[in-house]
Amino acid sequence: MKKWLVSILCCAYVFIGFSSGLSAQDKDGFKDLTDDSLFFKAKAMAFDDKWEEAREAAMVLLDRNPLYHDASLLIARLFAWEENYDSARVFINNVIDTSPGYYDALSALIDIEIWDGNYSLAVETAEIALSLHPGDKGFLYQKAMAFLYQDMEDQTRETLAILLEVDPDNEGALELLKVLDAPGFYYYRENSYLLSGYFGEYFNEPYSRNFHMGTAGYSHFTSRGPVTVKLNFANTYIDGTGMTRYPSLQYEIESYPRISPDSYLLINYAYSRKRSLLQVFPGHRGAFEYFRNLPRGFEASLGLRFMHWDRTYLFYTGSVGKYYANMWFSLRPYIFPGDNGWSGSWYINARKYFSSADDYAGIIFGFGFSPDDTFSDLADRLYLNTTNIGAELSKSIGTAFLLRGSLRYEYEEYRVNEFRNRWVFSLGLRYYL
Repeated sequence: MKKWLVSILCCAYVFIGFSSGLSAQDKDGFKDLTDDSLFFKAKAMAFDDKWEEAREAAMVLLDRNPLYHDASLLIARLFAWEENYDSARVFINNVIDTSPGYYDALSALIDIEIWDGNYSLAVETAEIALSLHPGDKGFLYQKAMAFLYQDMEDQTRETLAILLEVDPDNEGALELLKVLDAPGFYYYRENSYLLSGYFGEYFNEPYSRNFHMGTAGYSHFTSRGPVTVKLNFANTYIDGTGMTRYPSLQYEIESYPRISPDSYLLINYAYSRKRSLLQVFPGHRGAFEYFRNLPRGFEASLGLRFMHWDRTYLFYTGSVGKYYANMWFSLRPYIFPGDNGWSGSWYINARKYFSSADDYAGIIFGFGFSPDDTFSDLADRLYLNTTNIGAELSKSIGTAFLLRGSLRYEYEEYRVNEFRNRWVFSLGLRYYL
């Protein structure tokens, strides 16, 4: 069936397709060329961006010699460059049906499946190719690329390790390892995990206030990214007295769904039922943000935050980040369009990465209110001044544990022209299953 389809396509190009491509003089010149000469002429046309003429010349050669496989593969790649992948597969599969182990046909088919986003099929094809050509460097590299596009880091590294055993100086493999080890490489660790954590804040003006929050949850890895559910429980102590008999509860779900290898979303929602006059958590809290990796190590995002206490507060935010070597720098503003005018704040974050994307130390500097924190005096702080500086640390412990902590000092205005010292700290632990 495939051979008949190839024949039909050849005839269509020979008898119809020439009307918009090669001139009659060019076609007449083909008669005196050998098969090899005609193929190299078609190939030269292709690399000179004369794709239609190159395809027509290759069709003439294929009509003359149906077993001239390189002509079929040239036609296939020309179709693929135009994103006409189905037509490309017809010509490649015709070659494979005739010569199952034909190297260039297998390589072209893997490329096309990667370009068309069929990464799992590309891996399967690469495995077939490696069964016919054991240890081949080209097929190992293509297989690693197909794994990489699926964010399958472990499989990518395993394949690259095999490739580097065959060729320790393989430039392609070494470059892919640099991509994997760069802090800007976005991937999900393919492990679900249990989490626990603590968040606290303290100030002593105009009264002594301590806020304590614990959290426990589970994050499940999916093919689109992790989905995390958490239970947060907290209480507030003023002058040493707890404001509620039982901890207030907040139910939270968060996801980072992957849209493509270069983009993903943050989706977050939390709910808390008011149980006392002192509302520790907002009744509703949420976040939505789109992140995009850009060339030259840049990353940008655009999103919003909302909270509902006695009323709904909506914040616009975004970020611009830059990866440089093993460093990451980010600027994030928050814009609040309130009844009393617009209020703005901004935060700068700098991190230095060590052995992996999970191991880093960073500093944070900011001015103004951050809606990513939890407060019970939100309305009073939106238009007041706050300057803060902090540090953060993330450290892997073996292969199963990840420990993260942060400490931040704030010099904040709690009433007009009246300031206080405020401390905020957090500690979290993950256990990967």
